[in-house]
Amino acid sequence: MLKPFDSAQSREDRSTGAAHSKVKRHVAPFLVLLYLVAFLDRVNVSFASLTMNRDLHISESLFGVGAGIFFLGYLLFAVPSNLMLVRWGAPRWIGTIMILWGTLSASMALVHASWVYLLLRFLLGAAEAGFFPGIILYLTQWLPSTARASLMAMFVISIPLASVIGAPLSIWILSLDGQAGLRGWQWLFLLEGLPAILLGTIVPFKLARSPGEVSWLSGAEKKMLTAAIESENRKLRGEAPMFSWWHILRRDRSIRWNAVSYLCLMIGLYALGFWVPRILSSRGVPPHQLGWFTAVPFAFGAAGMLVATRYFDRSHERRWHLCASFLCAGIGIAMAAFISHWEASLAGLALAALGVFSAIPIFWTIVTRDLDSHISPFAIALINSVGNIGGFVSPFIIGVLLQHTKSYTYGLLFTSISLLLGAAIVARMKNDFSPELRLVE
Repeated sequence: MLKPFDSAQSREDRSTGAAHSKVKRHVAPFLVLLYLVAFLDRVNVSFASLTMNRDLHISESLFGVGAGIFFLGYLLFAVPSNLMLVRWGAPRWIGTIMILWGTLSASMALVHASWVYLLLRFLLGAAEAGFFPGIILYLTQWLPSTARASLMAMFVISIPLASVIGAPLSIWILSLDGQAGLRGWQWLFLLEGLPAILLGTIVPFKLARSPGEVSWLSGAEKKMLTAAIESENRKLRGEAPMFSWWHILRRDRSIRWNAVSYLCLMIGLYALGFWVPRILSSRGVPPHQLGWFTAVPFAFGAAGMLVATRYFDRSHERRWHLCASFLCAGIGIAMAAFISHWEASLAGLALAALGVFSAIPIFWTIVTRDLDSHISPFAIALINSVGNIGGFVSPFIIGVLLQHTKSYTYGLLFTSISLLLGAAIVARMKNDFSPELRLVE
């Protein structure tokens, strides 16, 4: 009696799985490329600093301020940018901001004084502010939360890939020093800013707004995906669509704690993003090998993230996976802080990268699963903006401590403590981050 039901259920599961696979296969690769370019433009200043700081007389603390001031622009403009994405649609808005930030990134080649360096870093952050939260919002329009972690992992993998590819590439570009009268760091900004401009012109023609607009899904698959996403939104929305953003921010402890835990995670991410080449150089890695050894932690983190998120999608366990990722990152950074031999430091940084990159897609899968579709543009941008204060705090504090102590130990210890604090916050949160207050009448 049960066989017909089981057979029908099995066919439905296979059809659902096939549709999800098509989305991942068609949507993820292009997004990976876009974010790879975005993250490379964000952190290539770490490689430029190997010679730029000397040429422009930039101190360690000023370099840290410049690396981090990017995120003040990011903080101020992320929410307005995400609201513009809702108004304009992801393809048009993402293409526009890519052209803008690519132009600003290439303009870093014109830096001739410290104030210009600080101004352009701030403007670059303002231009790029809407990209990551906009893509996170965009992904919620393609798959239900039960299948989203691995898709987000495929997108987030562009963060370590930016360093796996960008580290040796950046070291090679620096070797162009003197060509056409330009310093190596000027070539670096010029050549790594151009891809964003070129891709920005393609985005409006490459990205579709929703599953209903693509030809590679069948009519039944489009209906199934749309129905699954709308069903999730109805469950979260309930019957009252009215809300007050300020009231949600003030009353909803979950959104606040999500933002704080993400801030701790971003302190770890940008300690890796801005300081790994300089840490390894200070520990004795030869300059001609620096690009390849810098890529090692990020390659390890990328591989580990794919394995961790695949297991996460299958197990559906949330909070403790995220907590374990924070712990892994904190322990790895502590290893790099207290063991001065470069091989051990490299192993610690690889462990930290594994934890940080595994945590990011798990975190966003949890957060976006429980957000009402009416408040998600605001909440995603808000959490991302507050979290990315860590992008300012991390390079600033490490730079100041480095200038005063001539050692990376204290800055890395601060980073490790931040990640362990994030683990404690996640461990104490209940119900897998379910918001207490989704809508306020």
